[in-house]
Amino acid sequence: MACVLFGMRSLHCAALALIVFSACRARGARPATAAPDDASCAAPAAAVSRAAEPAGDGAAVFDSAWTIVRRSHWDTTFNGVDWTAVRTQLRPRAAAARTRGELRGVLSEMVSRLGQSHFSIIPQEVANASAAPATSAAAAPAGPAGTPGFELRLLDGHLVVASVDSAGPAWAEGVRTGWLLEAVDGCALAPRLARLPKHKDPRLTSLDAYRLGMVAISGVSGSGRRYAFRDGSGQSITTALTLVPTPGTITKFGNLPPVSAHLTWSRLRRDGRTIGVIRFNLWMPVLASAFDAAIDSLRGADAILIDLRGNFGGVGGMALGIGGHFLDSAKSLGTMVQRGSEMRFLANPRRSTAAGRAVQPFAGPLALVVDELSVSTSEIFAGGMQAVGRARVFGNTTAGQALPSIPEPLPNGDILYHAIADFLGPSGKPIEGPGVRPDQLVPLTRRALLAGRDPAADAALTWLLTVAPRRVTP
Repeated sequence: MACVLFGMRSLHCAALALIVFSACRARGARPATAAPDDASCAAPAAAVSRAAEPAGDGAAVFDSAWTIVRRSHWDTTFNGVDWTAVRTQLRPRAAAARTRGELRGVLSEMVSRLGQSHFSIIPQEVANASAAPATSAAAAPAGPAGTPGFELRLLDGHLVVASVDSAGPAWAEGVRTGWLLEAVDGCALAPRLARLPKHKDPRLTSLDAYRLGMVAISGVSGSGRRYAFRDGSGQSITTALTLVPTPGTITKFGNLPPVSAHLTWSRLRRDGRTIGVIRFNLWMPVLASAFDAAIDSLRGADAILIDLRGNFGGVGGMALGIGGHFLDSAKSLGTMVQRGSEMRFLANPRRSTAAGRAVQPFAGPLALVVDELSVSTSEIFAGGMQAVGRARVFGNTTAGQALPSIPEPLPNGDILYHAIADFLGPSGKPIEGPGVRPDQLVPLTRRALLAGRDPAADAALTWLLTVAPRRVTP
């Protein structure tokens, strides 16, 4: 949400919304003996429950969305697009749309003409979804969202297991990083990957593939799924896993879909130094106190590593509060540029805890690890801290989707998620498009994953151990 609250761009929010939505659909496991045809595997099990409903006054809904963009877009040239011509071309199709699904297609085409992130149409049923996945349009009882305990990344055209939760079901059954995921419940993933849009930017392809893969492996907690892998030796392994509740706290921002936000932190002791490691998946207010607690606990560490890989953004203002934990003077992390106005993102030093105890901002070395799935607020934070010289960044170039944006309801109950501003880094250059280029590019490889290594995190730790003073034990 980059929302004035910046952070999760349109593309980003759209990706997250689809993940949430799909997790809310039917996911009854198919019999293990079934061999679903490709068509039955081409989409999640249950269709959007309201997509087939009558469109209603499609012209009025189109006019509302078109007008919102016209009045709120920061660029009066609309990124070089003739916005009036877009209305002339597409409004008749919206007026003729017979179903909500058809109308959504027209609206999505409209905002896609801008060629920018943070523009999407979120179905009403997605925005209003509870945290519990529904099993079908008709009926069965819902249950909490579930996970098999592993995450995926696209590498060399394949979905590869990139991380495995050591406390989850996948780890317990022997699933390891570097394995190729080939099918779920008998549905092959290769044909679905082949149908993804052909992007010139591989970062967009990675995001699409991540969404497809994470939707495919998730479901209702307590349900059983069957996963077909290929390990490092080329052996095919099929594993049945029972999904467990997705970790974190369910939170909802405005009329955006509910999401699960989680944060973990730990200490590593290496070469006489203590390194604090913090990981979190979204910039949501519900995690602010958890981050504060992590910092309080790690104040005595020699260095800190923050892992922002796969962090899709959230409330942009949180970058300022978290940045203040590491700055000894006020620094600008960038500028939000709206039509006729600008707002600096000024991060001030945090000199007291939430309880009022006086403290000093953490002064040790800070490393940030990012990838192509680090989006929006993650990019604002990483780019800003890098530019002011407070952090060294490792990994892959970020998504390049950092437009402050907000959700607004349309007359039919759907949500128009749209950007309202550009965002420029401290140097005055936009993050949208280029993204944040790490100080040290460290690509992820399947060979490293099969060996149980994490190249980007390893490089960050090596640097931290080099620059952090060794403590001398009296």
